[in-house]
Amino acid sequence: MRVATVASLVAFACSAPPKQAGPVAPPSAPVATPSAPSAPAPAPAPAPAPAPDATVVRVTLGDVGLEASSLDRTADPCVDFYQFACGGWLETNQIPPDRPRWSRGSELAERVRAELGGLLDDDTRAAAGDALGKKLGDYYASCMDTQAIERAGLASIKPLLDKAQHVKDARSWMTALVELHKVGIPVVWNEAADADFKDSATAVTELDAGGLGLPDRDYYVKPMFKDKLDAYRAHVARMLALAGTPPAKVDAAAGDVVAIESELAKLTKTSVEQRDPQAAYNAMDAKGLAKLTRSIDWKAYFKALGVAPSAKIVVGTPKYFAALDGLRTRFKPAQWASYFTYQLLEHQAIALPQAFDDEAFALDKAITGQPEKADRAKRCVAATASALGELLGQQYVAKYFPAQAKQAASNMVEAIDQAMSGEIAQLDWMSDATKQVAEHKLATVSRMVGYPERWRSYDFDVRRDDFGGDLLRAQAFEHHHVMARAGKPVDRGEWRANVFEVDAYYEPTANSTAILAGGLQPPFFGLDRAVAANLGGTGMIIGHELTHGFDDQGAQFDASGNLASWWQPADKAAFDAKARCVADQYQTFEAAPGQFVNGRLTLGEDIADLGGVKMAFLAYRALRKGAAKTYVADGFTEDQQFFLAVGQAWCAKYRPEELLRFLTSDPHAPAKFRVYGMLRNFPAFAQAWSCAPGTPMHPAKTCAVW
Repeated sequence: MRVATVASLVAFACSAPPKQAGPVAPPSAPVATPSAPSAPAPAPAPAPAPAPDATVVRVTLGDVGLEASSLDRTADPCVDFYQFACGGWLETNQIPPDRPRWSRGSELAERVRAELGGLLDDDTRAAAGDALGKKLGDYYASCMDTQAIERAGLASIKPLLDKAQHVKDARSWMTALVELHKVGIPVVWNEAADADFKDSATAVTELDAGGLGLPDRDYYVKPMFKDKLDAYRAHVARMLALAGTPPAKVDAAAGDVVAIESELAKLTKTSVEQRDPQAAYNAMDAKGLAKLTRSIDWKAYFKALGVAPSAKIVVGTPKYFAALDGLRTRFKPAQWASYFTYQLLEHQAIALPQAFDDEAFALDKAITGQPEKADRAKRCVAATASALGELLGQQYVAKYFPAQAKQAASNMVEAIDQAMSGEIAQLDWMSDATKQVAEHKLATVSRMVGYPERWRSYDFDVRRDDFGGDLLRAQAFEHHHVMARAGKPVDRGEWRANVFEVDAYYEPTANSTAILAGGLQPPFFGLDRAVAANLGGTGMIIGHELTHGFDDQGAQFDASGNLASWWQPADKAAFDAKARCVADQYQTFEAAPGQFVNGRLTLGEDIADLGGVKMAFLAYRALRKGAAKTYVADGFTEDQQFFLAVGQAWCAKYRPEELLRFLTSDPHAPAKFRVYGMLRNFPAFAQAWSCAPGTPMHPAKTCAVW
């Protein structure tokens, strides 16, 4: 399977070019002191970009695209810059009751959701001749028709439920598993087909651990999550009871589900282990797979799925599949029946009567602390977007994403690319031989901005009165679409996220980056925003994604997207030492009492953040070089505006349960520590804010990779 975060989607915080801004002393006042540093600081930043005799123009923060109301001017930016940039926002914004966390990215995502909802409302009234609109409208309308869903009861899943509930022997076990896999429910294991790590032009069949109902394997095996596991067991019991499990048997059945999943969890790699692409690449043929798991007729399995596997099959966790023979016999058929039944109910809950939907949310509430379920319309927008993403994306782009925005964002990508190329050329720790290969890799990155050149089609039936069936057909179509890639040439132009998402990503096997249209709008991106504000927001994200090609995972893939070493040994050793510095520093960040950032888990994102902010700053400086006017906004220089844009893009709040989940399984550090980490390690920040040596944001030692 894909290595965790190899294609790393980030919680977006964006921006792009047009206006301007120059040097003034920062406001200040004390705040609590954060933690300490790591390795020698680079040289100070160059002088400000505008011409020495530039005319100073005084404007407001609003004029350049920033928000004065988000600031906390009582905080000292050299002590706690996150509080300085976001304190006002943190004070005035509460997490909505239907959210586990809230951020500037969430605000934009909510606006995009409302825009998508408006499009779908229009689609429900689409004329018969508008096939695209009608399909979207019918799917959305079927999701919103709760009366029809109540009347249908369990009818939509009855054929699957019968197979799940009536596992009696090895044959019926396999039948149930195959039927669930066909509709994208990853019981027992996960399967996909994607670019071969060592032959990226061709897709291979991939198998790895799967089948867990909780967010991460740690929830099953670590004592600190006992309350969550107990809540999960009670939730499973209630779900099974709703589906007809007798009261006298339901507690034992729920215990069986948790027991099976706990055994699967013990065999599953940790989140940190999943980040190792070398360890994930275990290639074998059909005979090798048959030896690994003897109780599975793999030929019959793939035939029943309706797809042919590739000749080479990549197994992410061999020990997991080697243990399946024992697990199949350790647990009785009736226990497996409870497991399959619960997984089916949980995955399809939104299409089942309200009691199931409410109970599915009860689990979300226990895991994330979110007190209220999002209203049906919001969830049906999300369901339609998941099923028919590129149909909805076409409508979104046509109405909400102007061509000028795509061009402006493309110009930023070019500027940041040039800045990164220049930095690689002058690295003092890398040999010329490795630099040449690195520069070639950067030059060949495929840069996708806004939306694809061609759109997918969705060849499955949608019925306005059958949401349960629509959901199953959508899932089956998508699963087959993915699995059918096996053995075929990789489509490097295929987008791996919907264009209306407030996000961006880098895909190492394609050596490509995508900046999605959803994030390229206010308050992070705007054609009327200053260069400093846009480069501090979206520019930092663009630099972040480009740097992913050179983080601890991306650096293991060459310009063609193959898992191959392109480093001189001494250069790789220097890179690894710099990466360790970053990981060790982030390990010291305490996100909540006794809860620290896992620097080994977040390392790729942290390296990308450090590179992203640096490349965006250099690009902003290049774009403003020699400007005839310099803009001072409410007393803040252009450099300071750049860093304010970085900080304000990441203002965020988390519920305690969600923060724990985030620290356990998310490859990104919490927002506060992303800002803190990337800026305290960048000398240009300390220069811009006149931070005295030894202050938290100007430590004696810092970490830098690129």
